[in-house]
Amino acid sequence: MKKINFGIILAFVLAVSFSSCRQLSTSSKVLINEVMMQNETNATDEYGDHSAWIELFVKYYGQIDVAGYILEAQQEGGKAEQYTIPKGDQVTIIPARQHVVLWADGQPNKGVLHTNFTLDPTRNTTIRLYNSNKDLIDEVKIPANTLRADQSYGRIDQTTTELGPENWEVKDSSDGNANTYVTPNTSNRVNDVNQKMVTFSEKDPAGVGMAITAMTVVFSCLILLFFAFSLQAKISMNMAKKNELKAQAATGNEAPAASDNKVGETPGEVFAAIGMALHEMQNDVHDIEDMVLTIHTDATKVEESAWSNKAFAMRQIPVRK
Repeated sequence: MKKINFGIILAFVLAVSFSSCRQLSTSSKVLINEVMMQNETNATDEYGDHSAWIELFVKYYGQIDVAGYILEAQQEGGKAEQYTIPKGDQVTIIPARQHVVLWADGQPNKGVLHTNFTLDPTRNTTIRLYNSNKDLIDEVKIPANTLRADQSYGRIDQTTTELGPENWEVKDSSDGNANTYVTPNTSNRVNDVNQKMVTFSEKDPAGVGMAITAMTVVFSCLILLFFAFSLQAKISMNMAKKNELKAQAATGNEAPAASDNKVGETPGEVFAAIGMALHEMQNDVHDIEDMVLTIHTDATKVEESAWSNKAFAMRQIPVRK
């Protein structure tokens, strides 16, 4: 009975895994962006050859390494051909919101970006992209005879993986339209406006919402800073009190009485005296004296006073002997 249950569970897991390989993942970070099946005068590879190419786009805001990804091409009347992008080469690392071109020339010996299959524009073609777990992440179907020489099949919306043909268009550089210009290694659409700014200006033309949002953010940050610094001050004071108590206990000094000031606190008079001394020192403030000297003498002994007797101020005549 246990063997039968184990077999049923295993069969269910295998069925789910195989079915998931064919299910399109809408959360893919890498998409098929543009395909050219007949290249005569368009882009050339590193050897200078004109070959069919398939462009991948990273819609993720971070670099993606497509090494191990599988690119599959299935054309009408033939079997599906798969090319696994080799590992160990830096060219497989695609930066955020950037592109990479794989050359469908059937010559994989030229490099990791050269597939082992070619494309025929005269047959219905389905191109699929699998990740390294063999999950189908994107797919595009190109009808037969849709593309002429130097025309490409490009994705209009680079944020969706819908399979409908309304999300794709034929791009031709000869019509002079910038939005339908063949653009390998570049976005398919020329965005001359910022859609987010346009939407915001429509919803908030006077800018009241922006002002309220900005003020809310600023005042919220100020309040958070106030609480953070207050908490830090309390923690510092508590640590200082504990350290002083430990120092008093280590030196054998008695703890202050309850009526004394708290540990770590200094009377206000001390700060006032220090502040006044610093103020006088910085501003060069001293006592102002009028330089008048007053001497009080005893009236009864005025004759004996050296200050009041003019004789002491006279020059002494030398005595001849």
